[in-house]
Amino acid sequence: MLQGMRENMKGAVAVFIVIFLGLILAIGLVDLNSLGGGYSESDVASVNGRAISERDLQIALGQERQRLQTQFGNNLPAEFLSDERLREPVLQGLVQRNVLLDKAIDGRMTMGDREIDTLITQMPEFQSDGQFDPQLFVRAIRNIGHTPDSFRILLRDDVVVNQLRNGIAATTFITDQELKNVVALSRQTRDFSWIQLPLGDLPESMLVNDDEVKQYYEENKQSYVTEEKVAVEYIDLKVSDIAETVIVGEDDIKQQYEQEVLTQSSSNQREAAHIMIEGDDAAAQQKIKDVQEKLNDGVDFASLAAEYSDDFGSRENGGNLGLTSGDAFPPAFESVLAELSEGSISDPVIIDSATHFIKLVSVEISTPPTLQESQARIESELKLLQAEQIFVEQLSALKDLSFNAENLSAVAEQLSLVVGKTTQFTREGGSEPVLADGRVVDAAFSDQVLQQGYSSEVLELAPDNAVVIKLVEHEPVRTLTLDEKQDEIIAALKLQKAKEQLAAQALSFKTALDSGETLADIAKNNDLKLNSESAITRDGGGLSQELTQHIFGLSRPKNNKPTTSSLYLDNNDYALVSLSDVNDAKFEDLTEEEKRGARLSLTRSISVDEFQAWQQRLVSKADIN
Repeated sequence: MLQGMRENMKGAVAVFIVIFLGLILAIGLVDLNSLGGGYSESDVASVNGRAISERDLQIALGQERQRLQTQFGNNLPAEFLSDERLREPVLQGLVQRNVLLDKAIDGRMTMGDREIDTLITQMPEFQSDGQFDPQLFVRAIRNIGHTPDSFRILLRDDVVVNQLRNGIAATTFITDQELKNVVALSRQTRDFSWIQLPLGDLPESMLVNDDEVKQYYEENKQSYVTEEKVAVEYIDLKVSDIAETVIVGEDDIKQQYEQEVLTQSSSNQREAAHIMIEGDDAAAQQKIKDVQEKLNDGVDFASLAAEYSDDFGSRENGGNLGLTSGDAFPPAFESVLAELSEGSISDPVIIDSATHFIKLVSVEISTPPTLQESQARIESELKLLQAEQIFVEQLSALKDLSFNAENLSAVAEQLSLVVGKTTQFTREGGSEPVLADGRVVDAAFSDQVLQQGYSSEVLELAPDNAVVIKLVEHEPVRTLTLDEKQDEIIAALKLQKAKEQLAAQALSFKTALDSGETLADIAKNNDLKLNSESAITRDGGGLSQELTQHIFGLSRPKNNKPTTSSLYLDNNDYALVSLSDVNDAKFEDLTEEEKRGARLSLTRSISVDEFQAWQQRLVSKADIN
């Protein structure tokens, strides 16, 4: 049973681990229905009767912000982290995920508690020195708002959703003709030549009069507006800042060390082995009887495991399951193991519909580190613990004091905190770290702060971080004057006239091409350089992207006559191009490795499209409110 689970789950688990070990931040894989917290329990959506609460959505929003900040760092504008931008796509991700979960449950896809526990203990993020670390596990899942039970629910649901995804992907196929058509187009090459009319200093020679400037200004006046800007003062309350001010006494450190030593001595690790026999039919009962009799006769446990155990993952290793601190295996298993003495074997016990003979192979007594080795860590942890308590007290006081405060300086003085002040910033955010969270920027432009002049609500950005802001400067939107825009308008008009002159020159050249002249003749007669390329692929081979895209957008030459066209390049030069030949790739010319790669790549692409279409159909048929 365990071996079958391992083989069947290998693909799905691999997919899940990649996603989960990025801190479960991908929105399509977040399930928070079982969590507790301080958010409102009002539902924002339901999917086939499965509720998505405002709390679920807020936690998912927080995780998505963290994912974006981890991926892009401080380079991400604050507006990309705002509720206004993220709320709708995050909610849609939760809806789509719940639709898939319903489909998987309808298909009776699930995973047993034992398999879930085994999977958790094998995750490297929960291991220390190659062994499952229960304390590390609890800390890690607590950081993302989970309890062990709610995390098991999340893990089970994610696995079955990924099983569903993989099952749909496995149905995708592609015909040989489709593959040949795609290869012909994707690996197609083109031969072309072009001449480039340089812009150079041409704009400087263009003349612009006052009437043209005024007319351009009036025609574009509606776009010449400044962005609204504000500057705010703020109090940024952080547990980490408070911890730096906390002083911990030597007696407190020693007392905590002694408590840890007592705890560690009571959590020694046990090495377990088992012989597992599945089923309760006559054959299984006979196997159980045979094992019991041979154990009574002193037959080696490891050899019996190799002969009788149905756990294919452990029987070749004498039934050995590794170490546990009391929570690596199902509770019933741990309970039996705890009653055994070192080297002893239990009577047959039924756990999860299978019969087990459990052996306590050894007991590993851990040696605690010395006080000197632990002192720095304990001091840091005690500081953090006290800081968290102070944070809660100051957070409550901050909410009361800042509500009607004339300014935040007096509030900060009462709480022994520091007031910061930003430079002016727009609705897109600013450079100060406090503005990295879109909720702070949104609050700065809210009616409460901007129009009514009050402090913002205390924004709890994270469990260990809260911010309150108050307006100090406001620069409203205004239309820039003609004097302010004049230099820019003159430059734009000169560039426009220069480009029009280049386009007119290129048009005359194109007329000559249509009359029978070659591009080489035109280049020679006008002292221009003729550029030629052959067998250019869609990646451009070093050519500019806009030129390559333009060339591959032209129709094939007909009747031995090149296809001609023209375009502005990114540097504002003008190019006249002549496409002379198009060569489709032949599937038969590819190596076997290239053929396999092309088939796999196209199959994956089709699989994604088909899955998205199927998922959208499920969403359209679901009862979503």
